[in-house]
Amino acid sequence: MKTTLGAKRLLFPSPVALVATGTLDESNIVTIAWVSLLTSKPPSLGISVGTRGFSGEAIKRNKHFTVNIASADIMVEADFCGISSGKDLDKFAASGLTKLPSVHVDSPIIAECPLNLECRLVQWQLVGQTNHFVGEILETHVDTRLLKNASDHASIDIDQFNPLIYFGGVREYRIVGEKIGDAYQVGNKLKK
Repeated sequence: MKTTLGAKRLLFPSPVALVATGTLDESNIVTIAWVSLLTSKPPSLGISVGTRGFSGEAIKRNKHFTVNIASADIMVEADFCGISSGKDLDKFAASGLTKLPSVHVDSPIIAECPLNLECRLVQWQLVGQTNHFVGEILETHVDTRLLKNASDHASIDIDQFNPLIYFGGVREYRIVGEKIGDAYQVGNKLKK
């Protein structure tokens, strides 16, 4: 049995992302849970950033940003960056997170995040009271300590990565459970 909750109750799990804007000298972090891969050619993603803060304006002005996927190890820091304004506060200094230079954009990546994506702003649109940004992924950084095979950059050990998940609607942070199957494989059981 199912029940209806209405469209205003957004129950949806998503990885927690720390979006960094600006430069190594002057930067900000905004924590978001609305991030999604959009296309593989060109590699791009979409993020949604509210209009009340100033990170959205910085993205529009600078035409770039980084998306840094948080692990459960930095849950407190990630939450802090989401509930604090960077208008009069250096969130890097206050949270203890470490800036690292990006390769292709001026916005820094975050050392404590196991996965970092450098993005060039391709387009944006205001939907309701939220900025929706499309970024072309120019570079991907992964913590090599999390690789099962050092020569295979796609061999991320998810258990070691321990991504932080936000479950919207109930406002809870969660972690990923055990592996239960291989994508693009388990469905073959239903093929005749």
